[in-house]
Amino acid sequence: MPAASDQNLPTKGRDMPFYFFFALLGLLIGALLTWFFLADHPFESVETPGGPVDELEAGLLVKEMKADGYDVEEDAVVRLLHLHGNYVDGKIREAQAAAEAARREAEASSKPEATPAASESDGGQAG
Repeated sequence: MPAASDQNLPTKGRDMPFYFFFALLGLLIGALLTWFFLADHPFESVETPGGPVDELEAGLLVKEMKADGYDVEEDAVVRLLHLHGNYVDGKIREAQAAAEAARREAEASSKPEATPAASESDGGQAG
């Protein structure tokens, strides 16, 4: 049976601060994860990269291209930025798919269909 004076002894004091620091570290990591996943932080943009093209951006690109020795008109840069924006937003893929479907439909309608009379005249063998 332990003595009464043994029950009043303090616990090991030097091991205790580690629990406190681990708790602070856990709170910090939890706060950072919450901020990153839930908060409206500046890493996200409301506007997609394919957003509107402004004249300042087009003018800057034209100046940079001219400095590199390329003679490019501002209208061409604006058109290219619009095309890039449509590509990023997926609109070019839709247009490509529609054009491909129209091409296949036109190709299918322009092929002459084999008639039964044509099949009989060559002995029932095609080609």
